[in-house]
Amino acid sequence: MLDVQIMHLKDEYKNTAAVYDLLFSRALSSIRNNIRAFLTHYQAQNVIDLCCGTGEQLQILDKNDILLTGVDLSPAMLTRARKNSPESIHYLEADAGQTPLPDASYDGVIISFALHEKTALQHTAIFREACRLLRPDGHIIIADYSLPPSGMSPLLLGKMLVPAIERAAGINHYHNYRDWMETGALEGFLERENPGKTTLIAPHFQGCIHLYAVSQVQESPLQASLKKIPKDTQRKSEETPSIFPQPKQDSYTGQKGTMP
Repeated sequence: MLDVQIMHLKDEYKNTAAVYDLLFSRALSSIRNNIRAFLTHYQAQNVIDLCCGTGEQLQILDKNDILLTGVDLSPAMLTRARKNSPESIHYLEADAGQTPLPDASYDGVIISFALHEKTALQHTAIFREACRLLRPDGHIIIADYSLPPSGMSPLLLGKMLVPAIERAAGINHYHNYRDWMETGALEGFLERENPGKTTLIAPHFQGCIHLYAVSQVQESPLQASLKKIPKDTQRKSEETPSIFPQPKQDSYTGQKGTMP
């Protein structure tokens, strides 16, 4: 993945890692607490956070008796994460779309606000890696932008405030965010890529952000065939269209997120 290699060389979070939690910690607290509540409810024992950033979600989960791993490509983010985390949390500097970790290792995989800022190839690779790492009885937890519902407050938030924040993050970041929204946002992504059952945990920020769980993940014929060929050849196959079946919808009663 050339885009990932370029991002690694640049470390686009080098200048923001030190202030990331200061800017977003309070705003994201209700989402992170809902993730902890969900994983606690299902008694997760081994959890990985793909694109973990400063590791704050894992630090919240450390209050529970869970084995915790964070993966990120940004050395600056991981430096911050290791500084603020207990030694019990393991961090790995790696591409979240292609980790060196074994199959079916985790009963909880978190992808929180990582997909919208990536290219289509990257966020598809990250999600498929999450499916590979997940145990058969586990859950993938995804938090990201959804299309804003009707109403003045959601429209102001989803059409003005959020785009302004994403634009401030940089031109490439903003272009990826815009592509994400134009292709149906989180629900559109799950409809195209999800091979399991989708459960809505809770809406946040007037419905502009949704928190979902994906379970009962079934290996697609494409994934099964990719395991039989070398990884160098797999990279050339990443543009293959998804053949995952349409996801089933379910609901989970979580605490609704509130505005900070």
